Amino acid sequence: MPMREAIAEELIEQMAPLIAGERSIFAQRCHERSISMGHLHLMTQLEEHGPLPMSRIAELLGTALPNVTGMTDRMEERGLVERTRDTTDRRVVMLSLTPKGLAQLHELTVLRRQRLSTALTHLTAGQQMTLLRSIKNLRAAFERVPSQGDLIP
Repeated sequence: MPMREAIAEELIEQMAPLIAGERSIFAQRCHERSISMGHLHLMTQLEEHGPLPMSRIAELLGTALPNVTGMTDRMEERGLVERTRDTTDRRVVMLSLTPKGLAQLHELTVLRRQRLSTALTHLTAGQQMTLLRSIKNLRAAFERVPSQGDLIP
């Protein structure tokens, strides 16, 4: 195995437990708020795109409309999303995040950032600068990698 590939593999091996641990903590925080991964995915789509027709949400989530309807029922009961009729076509049901749903997403983000910030304070200023340069380089490398959908034949 060439040296660059071996180093890349070692980097992945070192990062894997960090990523898994953070994913586990994040999943626990979602569970405590009764937010499933499906709910989270739906909420992040609404945060990114704004109100969307239910049919478009089904497309984005890669599921059938009845599944989205059931998920939406549960989320609406908890005040995370709300349904409205499109003003130009009353047959179209729009879904949007409520202020409570948006607040839940932001709270999860703040908690994740606080944990990361706390960990970073345990590094020296020099280590932080080295890590910053490395992350900038990693981000640039990711911009050159096709998205997951582009990798599937």
